[in-house]
Amino acid sequence: MMALAVLSTAQLAHGLIGLRQALREGTTYDVWKLKGDPGRIKRDQWVLGTGLSASGVMLILQCVATAGLLSRRRRRAAAKTLGVLGAVMCGGYPVEKSIRQAWQGNSPDRSIMPLTAAATGRAAVMAELGRCGVGLG
Repeated sequence: MMALAVLSTAQLAHGLIGLRQALREGTTYDVWKLKGDPGRIKRDQWVLGTGLSASGVMLILQCVATAGLLSRRRRRAAAKTLGVLGAVMCGGYPVEKSIRQAWQGNSPDRSIMPLTAAATGRAAVMAELGRCGVGLG
């Protein structure tokens, strides 16, 4: 249980760092034919996310679920929620154009690659720990 809480907290920190960087640089979401407008990034990030982070709603849900791991009655639901969020984020990072470019070495900002690779890896482990319920009875 503690491993999932620590992991989710670290992954959430990566998400918030990515959100901050995306807002500062205007890195909007860019997935297939859906592309954000830098002029609306502050509004769009709440539901659609940015090119470097999950949506604000997902980040808040992750924070609430992480805190829920401390509750006896809500522990199982919190773990399962983190598992689902981890799975969604694990798939979400690689579909973003800015992240794919950074992973291929085509981005002028090399800080994106380690940030998003670590966030994706942590999301994958979070998905597995949440799916397994990390030993919840």
